[in-house]
Amino acid sequence: MLGSMQVLLALFALIVGGLYFTVGLRLGAVTMMPTQMYAAKKEGIYTFRTTEQGNRVGVSGTCVATKGSANFYMLGADGTVQQSASCVPGQPWAINLMAGGPPGFYRLKVEYNNFTGKIDLTEERAGGTY
Repeated sequence: MLGSMQVLLALFALIVGGLYFTVGLRLGAVTMMPTQMYAAKKEGIYTFRTTEQGNRVGVSGTCVATKGSANFYMLGADGTVQQSASCVPGQPWAINLMAGGPPGFYRLKVEYNNFTGKIDLTEERAGGTY
């Protein structure tokens, strides 16, 4: 039994190490809870739906980077960037992004560049009914 536990721990360490060196570690869901990240790479896409003309959706919160950077892009229903923000080491950054217009799917795109830090965002909505 002890031997099988050691094999499982070694396998777990290999998986975590592989994730760390490929896409980084992301502990949490960016738009749902504070998310701690270690060497995060690539990008994350988070989708918001609006149903009426003039609805606005977005995120607000903070980002603290200790290494690397995270770039936030709020994309309109047509895919164009409506607002953006960056998070780099040095201080806590306020992130307040909103997009709106015709009904459709709006996206928050976050590009992680070897990002280590904490992101704490909350979904925001304004205008009309949902």
